[in-house]
Amino acid sequence: MRNALTNEVYNKVYDIHGINDLIDSILQGLSDTGFNKESLLSVFSCNDKITNWEIGEAYAQTYIEDNYHSYLPWNINRDTKKPGSSLPGADIVGLHSHNNSVFFLFGEIKTSSQKKYPPSVTYGPDGLKKQLEELCTEEETIITLIKYLGFRLKNTKYWDMYQKAFYNYHINNFNVHIFGVLVRDVDPNKKDLSERAKSLASYCINGRQVYLTAIYLPQDAISKFVSVMENEHERRVRFSAKK
Repeated sequence: MRNALTNEVYNKVYDIHGINDLIDSILQGLSDTGFNKESLLSVFSCNDKITNWEIGEAYAQTYIEDNYHSYLPWNINRDTKKPGSSLPGADIVGLHSHNNSVFFLFGEIKTSSQKKYPPSVTYGPDGLKKQLEELCTEEETIITLIKYLGFRLKNTKYWDMYQKAFYNYHINNFNVHIFGVLVRDVDPNKKDLSERAKSLASYCINGRQVYLTAIYLPQDAISKFVSVMENEHERRVRFSAKK
């Protein structure tokens, strides 16, 4: 867990790859102006106060990419227009490689330390169950997500995968794959998802796949997310300064 937090998850929270690509692109046209990568890093580096739930989302996204042949190629944090604001819409927006084909992958993530099964984040109008049901039934929402992803992947290395996913969506009864994730730091318990699985099973029609998974971390780990991430951030800043 700590290895993930200080590597892949850190890179996703701070969008390291995206920031580096942006700076490299800027510098291509400013090579004779005195700008350098270090000076631009200080401009674009994220200084927002991060939260445990943001790290939980990044942890779940990384877990999905590593374990389910999935690609979340656009870091949603890039759509933030105001520091500290939360973004509406699905937490998972990407592509799923499955059975030698590619499908759109959309989903929701909830992080909870609540010692009850299931935790309160799974039910109610903003709960995991309701949000996943909406992704299974509201075609307008799905189309909006497909357009959102298409605008961002056009002319990238993921465009061919996007086209294949769109083809599968269009000819296979609007087939997409839906993913729900719980990030927990309590004792594992099948009650977290068993009832959700039963209620969502009816939406698995016409090839639609609905995945539910709970990621169980060491007890009370979520409360330490921010400190681990901030310590890693300070370490990297010190290392960069020494260079």
